[in-house]
Amino acid sequence: MINLNVWNLLFIVINILILFIAMKKFFFKPIQDIITKRQEEADEQFEKAGEQTACAEALKHQYEQSVKDMENERKTVLSEARSNADAEYRRIIADAAREAEQMKQTAKEEAKQQKAQILKSAEREIADFVVDAAAKIAGDSNGAEANRALYSKFLDKAGDKRDTI
Repeated sequence: MINLNVWNLLFIVINILILFIAMKKFFFKPIQDIITKRQEEADEQFEKAGEQTACAEALKHQYEQSVKDMENERKTVLSEARSNADAEYRRIIADAAREAEQMKQTAKEEAKQQKAQILKSAEREIADFVVDAAAKIAGDSNGAEANRALYSKFLDKAGDKRDTI
């Protein structure tokens, strides 16, 4: 059987307490310190990751805002360019219309001047024919036959002049 002695029992309890204290000091405390350090490192890494995530979110927001601003600026520039192009188009069309009207007016004036010159020239030639005919009639009084010949000659000369005009 087992013989239990109070002294033995006391000695076993003391040995267990000493062993517990020694293990706590040399085994559990270093392990607990290592676990605490690792937990702190993990917390730091999570904190850094959170900061980097926040920084990335801020950069993403800033980038998106920049893209929106650029899009708005692009729309504004395009709108201004279209407006300027439209104004330039209208100005060019108006200038062309004015120029065309001016050219038309100039052509009308030149045509009127040419017409007036042609009429004056024709009037002079007709007057010359009439004077020549009157001179021949006055100088030649051979009768009706001479008048017919003179009239035919006048018409021939007038026809030749009309063809050259």
